[in-house]
Amino acid sequence: MILFKAAHRVILSTAILIAFCVTGLAQDAGQVLRVSVGFGTLKNTVTMTPEKKAEVDRLEALARAANAASKYGDALKHLYHAMALIRGTGWTPANALTSALTIKLDRVVLEPGKSVTVRLAQMYTLDEPLQGKLSGAIQIVSADQPTQVKASKPIGPIAPDFIAQPFSTEMTIPDLADGNYRISIKLETADAKADSIAKNATIRIERGLEAKLTAAKARAAKTEAMLKEKHKDALLAALPSASYRIALVDLANAGDISFDKVDFAAEIKEANVILDALDSMNDPFVTQRGDFRKAYRSRVDNSFQPYRIFVPTSYDSSKRSALIIALHGMGGDENSYFDAYARGAFKVEAEHRGYVVACPKGRKPASMYVGDAETDVMDVVAEVKRDYNIDPDRIYLTGHSMGGFGTWSVAIDHPDVFAALAPVAGGVMNPQAMAKIAHIPQLVVHGDNDKTVPVERSRVMVAEGKKLGVEMKYIEVPGGSHVDVVVPTFKEVFDWFDAHRRKPGEAKAGAAAAKSR
Repeated sequence: MILFKAAHRVILSTAILIAFCVTGLAQDAGQVLRVSVGFGTLKNTVTMTPEKKAEVDRLEALARAANAASKYGDALKHLYHAMALIRGTGWTPANALTSALTIKLDRVVLEPGKSVTVRLAQMYTLDEPLQGKLSGAIQIVSADQPTQVKASKPIGPIAPDFIAQPFSTEMTIPDLADGNYRISIKLETADAKADSIAKNATIRIERGLEAKLTAAKARAAKTEAMLKEKHKDALLAALPSASYRIALVDLANAGDISFDKVDFAAEIKEANVILDALDSMNDPFVTQRGDFRKAYRSRVDNSFQPYRIFVPTSYDSSKRSALIIALHGMGGDENSYFDAYARGAFKVEAEHRGYVVACPKGRKPASMYVGDAETDVMDVVAEVKRDYNIDPDRIYLTGHSMGGFGTWSVAIDHPDVFAALAPVAGGVMNPQAMAKIAHIPQLVVHGDNDKTVPVERSRVMVAEGKKLGVEMKYIEVPGGSHVDVVVPTFKEVFDWFDAHRRKPGEAKAGAAAAKSR
């Protein structure tokens, strides 16, 4: 990974992202960070000639400089240019504009007969302007069969500079079956030899959803007022799990969630099931076991924040249970640990061992679990401890990739909470911070063929830990990539957690020792 400036601080390395420690991550800076990860992986994977590598290095340096100056569009331009060079796809004005162009829709969840505003925006100025006017069409196509055009509207001729002359138009949604579709834009110049410019954006067509949404919002507000009047604070704590489901349409329209696999009608139906229980003065989750989704109202910004939770069938509220907090990687969300990684292998192990597992969202896909995203992690710990009988001496933290970085950084900021750690394919900004968690046993996993987060990031942490006398086990997988080391080491992660309990006295002593260093 490559590190770029975000918010208030800049920490640069020559080839990878070591860590990202800021009070907040701007959306533009987050996009640069995500693209830089792909660039770093590509650069570490593809063999280049010395001449090509020198040019890629030059563009990388320009990207860093642009990002340091908060010129995020220029940073993206240099990264996209470098990636095109590595792939050998060329960097024509048309290709540069394709990378720069974005489709912005005023809403993405629609009903037939409604209109959608389509805006074309441009993230950066081209080094070599595209000559001639652009003409083409905006089409609605099937998401799974993009050659099936459902509707089309010609556009153009328009100027090929969407910074100087932004473009927008309205398109009416035809009478199509419910499902996912794409708004597809294809533009060309009069020069037949020039590359085409194409962009897509996903939309959802779902009949009757607006009425269901309006009714669900009104009902949730009524339930909230009733619970507050009756001072049912314990039941009020379950209300955000309904409110978040109702808010998913608004979040999708705002571009805050990936919605291609979300069944909005089913989510609203589930919200009503939760509201049914609350209206009857019952906790909708008290007897629920297995894998399900909850949410809470964030103390950061009053938003509804989701988390995924697994409660084993053996859970007994009269007995204390162990808790694992699992942190997803960049581009993922609260569902990743349960839906990916061999389709739920982590849950299988948790059921076998009797662990409660909670997976926070961590705000944005590239949050690095700092600032508000770190608060989310600790808020989820508090939520689970409130709702379940959790042993405070058996709370564990693990995560992969960005989640591996977060495992170390969150523990460093909260050294008295976790009984053991298991960062996978991660790292940390400042290895000297290991002194703050020298009392916490740590299992570290990394593949020595990791092209995304080089193995040196874990090696330096392990070396620092050994120097400090940390109880540490290091699994370096020969030939292991960034991804294939995760599932095969789940057993070792649970074995490590099984073998360790928090010792509060050691935590206090470790914190005092860290302050004295």
